Amino acid sequence: MANIPKEWLEKTISDGHINYIEYNKLSNPIETGNGAFGNVFKYDWKDCELTVALKCLIINTSIDEKIIKDFIDELKILRKVSCHPCNITFYGVTKSSYGHYNMILEYANEGTLRKYLKTNFTRLQWTDKLHIAKEITFGLLFLHNNDIVHRDLHSNNILIHEGKPKITDFGLSKQINEASKTSTAFGMVAYVDPKYLDDIKYKRNKKSDVYSIGVILWEISSGRPPFPYIDTEFKLAFHILKGNREESIEDSPTQYIKLYKQCWDNDPSNRPETKLILDALEQLIPNNIKNLRKNAHECLNQGEFLKALELFEKILKNNHHNFEDKKSASSWNLSNNRCGSNKIYELSKMLCKDTTLTSLDLSNNELGTINAGFITSFFKQSGIKALTYALCKNSTLTSLNL
Repeated sequence: MANIPKEWLEKTISDGHINYIEYNKLSNPIETGNGAFGNVFKYDWKDCELTVALKCLIINTSIDEKIIKDFIDELKILRKVSCHPCNITFYGVTKSSYGHYNMILEYANEGTLRKYLKTNFTRLQWTDKLHIAKEITFGLLFLHNNDIVHRDLHSNNILIHEGKPKITDFGLSKQINEASKTSTAFGMVAYVDPKYLDDIKYKRNKKSDVYSIGVILWEISSGRPPFPYIDTEFKLAFHILKGNREESIEDSPTQYIKLYKQCWDNDPSNRPETKLILDALEQLIPNNIKNLRKNAHECLNQGEFLKALELFEKILKNNHHNFEDKKSASSWNLSNNRCGSNKIYELSKMLCKDTTLTSLDLSNNELGTINAGFITSFFKQSGIKALTYALCKNSTLTSLNL
């Protein structure tokens, strides 16, 4: 680091604008990757019993002094806005034994959003995806409310810690990177505002971040990065400038698709404000569990027992489920619903599974009514044997009414 920037940084520390932590308080370094300014290491911070990430501040010495000063100002802002739960916490700076200054940041134990989706996508339900999308937008809204434009928002700049997304690298790289011609924008072309792709003199703004959010929302729904089949950045930029966007994913909620398509509209004036995106996502979350409840009860009444079981299990995994949901999942009253003997095999399959079902009422039902006529006409069928076998195998039922 050049002497002048070093002096500015040290003055900022001495003035109390940035916390300084002694390097000897940190131990057990493990390299975890590369950041905008150098290598990233994981350390143990003994006094606070925290695991933290250190990013080395190796800055190009040829950069204009004003750019360096602006960068120091960014560090001051970072201290203020990183207190938000959906943004990575900035604890301060330290000086290594080699004389390099490092930012001390919150460590995210599950890596980037991109990595998280690749590893966990098959087990994520729509409620999980909506919560991830909502919390990312919540963090971005906090930045925008503090007049900070991220300008480099993508799935590798969102980290996951204990299942919660956190935005990182906001406001830190925009001055340094652009001035030194090392901007990462074209490394993530799919997330970049087309206005900037068309004219690099275009000043990216909050609506540019909204465009990026639109692409991220799509990625959360698909589990993969956009346009993996386009092999060069030039081709991808040209493809996007022609108005092309990724195809919507089949099982996505209609309003969710509509939302991200509004976000990635080519005309910034048609893109929603960040607050409106958050409002829309918050409305989708309760609607999603309401739909699950409705579909689960419909499947149950129609004798689609395996599908009903699957839906009830999804409901119980949802953080918004309530006592009635638990009751509906554990106690099925099929009395008088006349779903018919043709459903006996599906019921048998369901009962062979490990389920949350503890009480089952089949009274006055073609599946469960036991009378002379029933015995004569139905007991001879193999279906009742399957049901008998399933009931014997089942280990969760504590109450059965025939």
